Amino acid sequence: SADAVSEGQRKFMGTLWNTYAFFVLYAEIDKFNPAEHDIKKCKLSLMDKWALSKLNTLIKEIDKGLEQYNIFETARMIESYVDELSNWYVRRGRERYWGSEMTEDKEAAYTTLWTILVTLSKLLAPYTPFMAESIYQNLVPAFYKDAPLSVHFCSFPECDESMIDGDLEEGMTDVLNIVLLGRSARNSSNIKNRQPLAKLYIATDKAVKLTEGLYAIARDELNVKQFELLHDASKFVNYKIKPQLKTLGPKYGKKLGAIRNFLENCNASEVVSTVKSGKNYVALLDGEEVSFSLDDLLISSESAEGFVSASESGLTVVLDVHITEELLLEGVQRELVSKIQSMRKEAGFEVTDRIAIRYLAEGNAKTVLEKFSAEIMSDVLAESITEQDPNTCGFAKELDVNGDKVSLSVEKL
Repeated sequence: SADAVSEGQRKFMGTLWNTYAFFVLYAEIDKFNPAEHDIKKCKLSLMDKWALSKLNTLIKEIDKGLEQYNIFETARMIESYVDELSNWYVRRGRERYWGSEMTEDKEAAYTTLWTILVTLSKLLAPYTPFMAESIYQNLVPAFYKDAPLSVHFCSFPECDESMIDGDLEEGMTDVLNIVLLGRSARNSSNIKNRQPLAKLYIATDKAVKLTEGLYAIARDELNVKQFELLHDASKFVNYKIKPQLKTLGPKYGKKLGAIRNFLENCNASEVVSTVKSGKNYVALLDGEEVSFSLDDLLISSESAEGFVSASESGLTVVLDVHITEELLLEGVQRELVSKIQSMRKEAGFEVTDRIAIRYLAEGNAKTVLEKFSAEIMSDVLAESITEQDPNTCGFAKELDVNGDKVSLSVEKL
């Protein structure tokens, strides 16, 4: 249908093209020449290694799938990879492309993303031939004079097994699951993502393959200072259990009263933990065994005061939402940086333009602008932050920063 085509264009083609456009924007600014850089010699970050590992795993799966003419399934695999590439790898790595110098990290970021985009253009040649050709033409022939004239003259990509790290891929999947639940918990507490929190607890009955590097990624993404791994989140979550009459009624009709009474007074955490692990919980009621599966119970939960939680598929995350003065000011700082960056865009500044900032502020915003001016200047490429009437020059706006009124202007130098 036309709607399905439109959805595919928006979800997949639009996402890939935006990722490609992002690369081109910064590569042109830095005059990046891929022929001068070797992916094997780059100092790759953990995110780079993961993206390249997933890419080579994808190549292997696509090759196997196309041999069996599984067109639809393989297309979905590419769509899934592009979604993670854009919304996880590129989004988390935007700052790596900032700054004027070609650092080792910046070189690795450019070379990794160029490698991925060119490889994807070759993978996509049978699926989206014109888009694949457009990406290839802009990224390859201009830098490699002996390269095939068209993506459709290229060999299909081959999997590089040395690039595949199965443990890293599994670990990053754990990180993505934790982040998804962490965001859900934040949303339920109405605490902004830019507000740092002290601690996040992870409770799971499964083995998680998280190295310190992966923990650091999850901490940064969820904006928490510490992680702690638990086997049981019962001290942070209070469960309430009721009988599912549809299933328990036919089996234990006469005992429903006793079952209801038992569920109201039992160790709810123990029951929930047992049934969520896939086992049945067995209780002795009036001398007769009664067995409960997950389908037999209506489970609701509420977090202990000062904590918020979210659970899915045997994984529970708990956020400590007690906010100290130090955390509060850090949250205001992040909010100010975000608003200044938005003002730069609205004013039409280039990403490399240096600026001057003038402000009048109150409350915590004033404290942060005075106390953390050096950090803010570094983040937004500012040469100065001055407390004076911002309406005298530059692009000025009235802002609400976490409840504090701020008048602020940005001026290109």
